[in-house]
Amino acid sequence: MLRAVLTALGMILVFGQSGFPQEKQKLSAKFKDAVSCNELAGPNKQVMGKAVGVEQCQIISEEIVYDIKGHKFRRVEIRLTGTVEGWASTEKGSRAIYFTDGPDFVFTQSGLTGPRARGIARYEASTGHGMTILYPEDPRHWNGKLYVTAHGAGSYGAIGTLVPRDPNAKFNPLQNINRYVTLMIDKGYAVAHTMRASDRTRGDVTVTLEDGTTLKNNLSSHGGLIRSWTNLAQNLIAKRIGSKPRRTYFYGHSAGGFLGRLINYQPGANMDADGKPVFDGFLLDDAGGGLWLPKLMVDNKDVLFTTDQERQRFAKQIDITHVLYAGETEDYLQNKRENASLLREKGLGVKHRMYEIRGVSHFDAGQVSRSDLVFQSLDLSGIFDALIDRLDSWVDKDISPTPTKSDLMELNHVNKNGKSEDSAVALPEVACPLGVYYIFPPQLDPGRRGGQETAFAAFDGTNLEPLDGRGVFVDMNGSGVRDKRETLSQAWQRLGLLNPGQKLTQPAYGGCVKAAATKLVKEGLLSNKVGESYVERAGKTRLPEQAPTN
Repeated sequence: MLRAVLTALGMILVFGQSGFPQEKQKLSAKFKDAVSCNELAGPNKQVMGKAVGVEQCQIISEEIVYDIKGHKFRRVEIRLTGTVEGWASTEKGSRAIYFTDGPDFVFTQSGLTGPRARGIARYEASTGHGMTILYPEDPRHWNGKLYVTAHGAGSYGAIGTLVPRDPNAKFNPLQNINRYVTLMIDKGYAVAHTMRASDRTRGDVTVTLEDGTTLKNNLSSHGGLIRSWTNLAQNLIAKRIGSKPRRTYFYGHSAGGFLGRLINYQPGANMDADGKPVFDGFLLDDAGGGLWLPKLMVDNKDVLFTTDQERQRFAKQIDITHVLYAGETEDYLQNKRENASLLREKGLGVKHRMYEIRGVSHFDAGQVSRSDLVFQSLDLSGIFDALIDRLDSWVDKDISPTPTKSDLMELNHVNKNGKSEDSAVALPEVACPLGVYYIFPPQLDPGRRGGQETAFAAFDGTNLEPLDGRGVFVDMNGSGVRDKRETLSQAWQRLGLLNPGQKLTQPAYGGCVKAAATKLVKEGLLSNKVGESYVERAGKTRLPEQAPTN
């Protein structure tokens, strides 16, 4: 049954994406019937002799959608035109296309140490800038809180049509098809999903510099943009529901993740007009390149978070790190660990958690590019279902989540026997493996995208170890040479999950899955229901025929 659901959702994921250009055309046609929402925008400010802020707010469509309990939510599609102030790099290099209000993070950490120019960027509703806002029709079904979400690189990443969820199921898979927005509304949150120009190599935002020069840049990492849009979303919710959110959280994936870090790290970036925090907590999913790092260099000295007052403004933050994603420069994992290390060194470990997830690259099963890869990728829906709750409990009730989990010994606790007690998170699929997840799936572009997705090679005891999309063999057993794949029993013996000569049986497999799931439930990284679903699925899993063990 679950496989049938996954197949159907995988078809929605892959083939639904092909309709996005048509969807944009439909939305474009709706501008002629758009309803003004200008009254929701905050006041403009004067910069370089010009008014800067949201100029035009247009509601281009509204519809009723439903949460998992059948409660009505209003879905409001808003498109925005306006301006933001900031800086552009006038040199060439990685991320030189970014227009940002955090140049000492964005440019410096991208190696752009040359000249910069102040300017004003103008973004347009017609290109796709705006938000999808969801809120409950009945205020009794609202938990009083708002999630603001930000997609990664690739402009205007929409949430699409909401996938169906079964209220009786213990686990609803592939929620990342909708960028986990469904998980949020199903818990009673209002959501404002932001859509901005964030292409890695080009931009469609017109930047006018102080000397009159014009450029085309993106707004991938501009905290002020999100701050002004969040204010607008809060105003809409207050007008429609009757009160402003009492908590506002931020979720971002990839470039949306480093955008969240910029807002939390940069002095003044997470502050509203009254001097209060805009965001109460941050849930950041595999921040792009492992950046931005919590350091701000002035006269060759790091001045960030060096005082108690500075540390006080840091909002609680949870970082999720996808262990298999090293990036083109192969330092992304190193950067993510350095981020955690720096925060700990600066006395902010009590307000920060980092959870490394083994066996997954940049995209989980909900964001793969081919339907056949859905079954060859880990689904992180269960993890994020739990972490949305953990962040809220941490902020609202000061209930600390489980400690940072990493395979870097310096970041976890080591007991008196020298054994790590907080190593990286192993979902049951990895803790009790039937094979190996590896990057660069065959028949997928072996460039950037190939390193962001996974394929799966089963322990079948028959075939040779596979070749990845680059033609490199996948060393499933760590021998250093390409040889025949192990049987399940051989692999489990090598991993210490079975004793030498012992065969893997269905009860042993089920026991392993139960232990792995129970551990994650106890740590608050899976819900009780998701843990139970793992155990139930393990009981229905047919292990392949075992070849004789050595």
